[in-house]
Amino acid sequence: MKTFKLISLEVLEKYGDELQSKEIDLFDGLIIDREVDSKRWLIECYIPKKNMEFFKEKKSKNQEIVVQVRITKQTNPKATIVAMVRDVNEIEEHMNVILMGNMVNREREQVEKMLQELIEAGYQGESLLNKFKSKNQESFF
Repeated sequence: MKTFKLISLEVLEKYGDELQSKEIDLFDGLIIDREVDSKRWLIECYIPKKNMEFFKEKKSKNQEIVVQVRITKQTNPKATIVAMVRDVNEIEEHMNVILMGNMVNREREQVEKMLQELIEAGYQGESLLNKFKSKNQESFF
């Protein structure tokens, strides 16, 4: 396993016809490359409690979210991860969220466009991930 410092976290969400990013204020965080599972990453972040309802809802619905993360230093490019919320914990006035997901190895604009098209086509949850993976494979050939 390799562990890195999490520098930033954004959630990509659909608002109307557009896919927009929502910056999550971050007090601290880690991202772990599990290595045993190809492209599986564990993200642990310490964030303001104002995000509690959002993450609890995603967890209770077992709904995948698309996040953009930046690791190690601010100048590094963002990586896109399709993740599930595994745990949400209240810690005094703040909270802790644990996400587990797969890294998407594409340019941000291509990923956003592809995800927007799939969401508009009605895909969500597991079917969204499966269709995204199959579309992602097609684009390599």
